[in-house]
Amino acid sequence: MNLQPTDLLIRKTDGTETIWLSQRLVMEVCGVDDDYLRSKARDRYKKSVRSCDLAKAKEFMPDSGKAWRWAKTNSGFYYCLDNIPDRAPKYYRSLFGDVETLRELWEQSQKQKVATELEVRFKRYLNAEFRNYLEHYNDTDEVQRVGLAKACTVLGFILEEKDNYLGTKMKLYRDLSPILKDMNLQYIPHNPIRLKEKVDILETTDHAIVEIIKLPRVGNTNAEVYNDPVVFGWAMQLRANGANFTDKHIIRQIWEACERTGRRKPSDRWFGQKIFEQAETHFLTAQKRFGSSKKANIHKSYIPFADAFYAGDCWEVDATRVNIIAHQAKDNEGKNVEKHLMVVAVRDVMSGDVLGYDFTYAEDHSSFARAMKMAVQTAGYLPYEVVTDRFPGHNTDQIKRLFERLEALGTVITVSHEAKRKAGIERWFGTFQSVMLMGSKYYYGEGITSTRLTAHRSPEYLAKIRKESKKAGFNLVEAYTEAETLIEQWRELRYSYYSRKHAKLDKTPKQLHQESEKPNVTLVNRQQVSMLFDLKKEVTVRNNGQFHIEIQSVKFYYQISAEDYEVIAKTHNKKVIVSYDLDNLNEVYLWREHGNLLASLCPAEQVEKIVKYGPNKELGRISELKARERQIEAMKAQALEDKTAMANEETLLMGLHTDKKEANAFEDLYLNVSIPIKKVSGSDLTAEDFDQTLINDLRNNY
Repeated sequence: MNLQPTDLLIRKTDGTETIWLSQRLVMEVCGVDDDYLRSKARDRYKKSVRSCDLAKAKEFMPDSGKAWRWAKTNSGFYYCLDNIPDRAPKYYRSLFGDVETLRELWEQSQKQKVATELEVRFKRYLNAEFRNYLEHYNDTDEVQRVGLAKACTVLGFILEEKDNYLGTKMKLYRDLSPILKDMNLQYIPHNPIRLKEKVDILETTDHAIVEIIKLPRVGNTNAEVYNDPVVFGWAMQLRANGANFTDKHIIRQIWEACERTGRRKPSDRWFGQKIFEQAETHFLTAQKRFGSSKKANIHKSYIPFADAFYAGDCWEVDATRVNIIAHQAKDNEGKNVEKHLMVVAVRDVMSGDVLGYDFTYAEDHSSFARAMKMAVQTAGYLPYEVVTDRFPGHNTDQIKRLFERLEALGTVITVSHEAKRKAGIERWFGTFQSVMLMGSKYYYGEGITSTRLTAHRSPEYLAKIRKESKKAGFNLVEAYTEAETLIEQWRELRYSYYSRKHAKLDKTPKQLHQESEKPNVTLVNRQQVSMLFDLKKEVTVRNNGQFHIEIQSVKFYYQISAEDYEVIAKTHNKKVIVSYDLDNLNEVYLWREHGNLLASLCPAEQVEKIVKYGPNKELGRISELKARERQIEAMKAQALEDKTAMANEETLLMGLHTDKKEANAFEDLYLNVSIPIKKVSGSDLTAEDFDQTLINDLRNNY
């Protein structure tokens, strides 16, 4: 309800007070128009009044007890609050509330009107008159001169207004006080009582206004300024110390130094005013005082960076503890101990999707590799850049080889010790705790340094949950399942569900990653993933491309396909590297070492042992393996024949004793050999070249 000063009339007749509302307010609150009030409300009410009473009525209609009693004044039409109808379905009267509340609101609007009018008059007077006082303060600087002149103008305004201002003697001072505070006028008291004291001096003495308004403490030499530069230097030096001394400790240290050197000790307040509370002191000393802690961040410069534009532009890798209660596990000696899980997470910067993760008890090179492998298998590509920290194991040979192989495939590796270099995943850990872990029964809270009210569960609650989990046998499998479920739920959670910043983004991290373009990534196949992340062993290829690997005392047999005959021939009885995945041992890959890199040779298929005893004999598989063996033997014979064919030239001269097979082999080899045509010296020159050379020689020599 927008009340204006003219919206209410309070009328007293015969000791009875009635409230009248303006037509503007009635139309605004009740939602009726002028036609309704004219043709229905006023006309009907006028007909309900007796003719004799109507003849006596002037501005205000007599009370007939009917609805919409009205009056016509110089300000327009008004309607009596008591006669406004309150019937279904509109209930017009109820829209205005009770009488007391309505009256209080109207009185407040009246005060605001008076205050607004006073402020307008005061500012108009101030702008017009303050220049008349400037000549009396020529011995001050320009800022002080204007401030003193305006202070004189305030007293002049009060002297002109106070005799005609309605209300008590103090009303003008009380109404003017907030205006002075808002304008922040100097050298004049803002308190109404102190302001009146200034005016009383003018009225009771012969002082002029400019004699009362003057700079504070002019001519006062009682407060001598302490300005010993040595003491100031001591204070700044101690404030900039990384020990981060308290203010009181610094003061005591300097006082003791002053006693030893015979210097005058500054007051306690001097340190605060001149050093500790100065913005320049914080600016100069904060970084040395707080070092690399987060308290120093607001005193350092920062560089704004744009977010990643495409999925796969950057992956951030980091590890943290999973903040769920400890579970029962066995240590190396077989004793029951309580352990906490850690998670190594790989997060795409653009989409926020957690593509890979690995749960472990301690962060090391193997957990990093497993998390990266899961991320690459999930995404199907290698990112443009991987950012990680110096985790335990970052300098091992395994990780160095992995990084070198990733870089060989086009991925940029960034290893940094600064948390802000991978700020996205650092912040994600906190978001994951507050959004997902918060709803878990086993969540025990954030880190011990967190000061949020909801950071930690109560000790009683944790004791209860530990007791219940221990009784239920909460172990590694259950802890692993709980953490894995929460991460997968996060990947399917819409950003708009929890984020005010992304309230209109109704997509999950997984959807964003799938739908985004990926122009900067490197697509990889199963063989490249195996080269990067699978386990590796060195084996010797024998028996026409056969070998075996032993895992946990179990042998697995493999053979190279006959189609890869060249690999079989060139690696026979030589050592090669085999990469294999424990989750899928049906196929492995052979590699040749090239420094820390691996050169691909070929894949090899697993050969299951043939059962030759009992009713489940698999003698049919023997023929399959022998067919491969015959194919390789034929290739070996053909290769040997090709190698020895050039030595059979003399067989063409043996007439009837010529071995036709050897002769044909030599002819085929001879006819298939192509001799490259070699160019002679100067064959690429033309006649024009010789003419131009001659002209150039003549020009240079003559």
